[in-house]
Amino acid sequence: MAHSKLTTFAEFDAALAAARVEIDALAIEIPGDPAIRSVQLQLEALHGWTRDGRKPTQGEKDRLNFGAIASRELDTFPVAGSLYQLASYVIWWA
Repeated sequence: MAHSKLTTFAEFDAALAAARVEIDALAIEIPGDPAIRSVQLQLEALHGWTRDGRKPTQGEKDRLNFGAIASRELDTFPVAGSLYQLASYVIWWA
């Protein structure tokens, strides 16, 4: 899913679940990394906000910067592509 554009909530939700698993694994592999921890917390919040297809409010969206963190700090990790897609989906959520 990391190479195709997310177009539905189901695709978004599956990508979010997969990214959370990857970030959780990175957090165990590299304990104490502030970028990984920040992304981990943001994905957890995003998961909570989007249950049952709920669109995050603008205020909630404004609290997220995991796409930028991925670009600056996590670009060498395979999860980065998924994070970019998730961030894009959230920004353009209709």
